[in-house]
Amino acid sequence: MRFGQSVGLKELIATLVVSGVLLIIGVVVFAKVKASINTSDLTADANSTMTQVETTTYDAFELATVALIVLAAAVIIGILISAFGA
Repeated sequence: MRFGQSVGLKELIATLVVSGVLLIIGVVVFAKVKASINTSDLTADANSTMTQVETTTYDAFELATVALIVLAAAVIIGILISAFGA
């Protein structure tokens, strides 16, 4: 086995499935925790901060899905390069 073939399709699929499930669980947990926080007694600054935290967290979850796509592309490119003897 060559160095470039150390990560194969089975490992890629397992990584994508596990990471995808963890992202879904993370979004659900974050949404449930945020919904359970009582914001009626907070100041305007505190509410603004909570909104910024929510926005940033959801943006991070979106970027994590892009990272999974990049990971898949990198592994596929590595397999193609090793398959054609480069």
